[in-house]
Amino acid sequence: MRSLLLMTMCLTGSLALVACNNYQATTMDLSQQPTIEMPIASAAFTAFGNNDKSWRTVVEESKLSIEADFLKPTTVVVVGSANTEDIEYASTVNGQPIILNIRKNICIDNNGYQNEFTATLSYAGKTYQGCAVAGAIETAPT
Repeated sequence: MRSLLLMTMCLTGSLALVACNNYQATTMDLSQQPTIEMPIASAAFTAFGNNDKSWRTVVEESKLSIEADFLKPTTVVVVGSANTEDIEYASTVNGQPIILNIRKNICIDNNGYQNEFTATLSYAGKTYQGCAVAGAIETAPT
């Protein structure tokens, strides 16, 4: 009886080792995930730049407010999409596409401050680089 119990324990242990050795972990490449439309009501960002021309955008809910040297201040409704790399907001202003892309990369602005995101604003065939922070930060009244 004792040898039967010992043999059963050994067999069970051996089967467990074989099962563990034959298990192949699968990994998922998140960069290959498709872009998805997302509800943008939960995301808010403030993006800005002043390399070539000064610009500032605030994304809150489904609205993008824009202040720029190259555009009159305006607010448009945007559609947001996201993947593992970035978030993008798109709309049109004066018949021209406008796209704000926010990527989770550290960005140092012209004043030397570190920001949590890089930002790219594309409008009327031109691209403007800048930084972004989480949250809708309104400008102070002057």
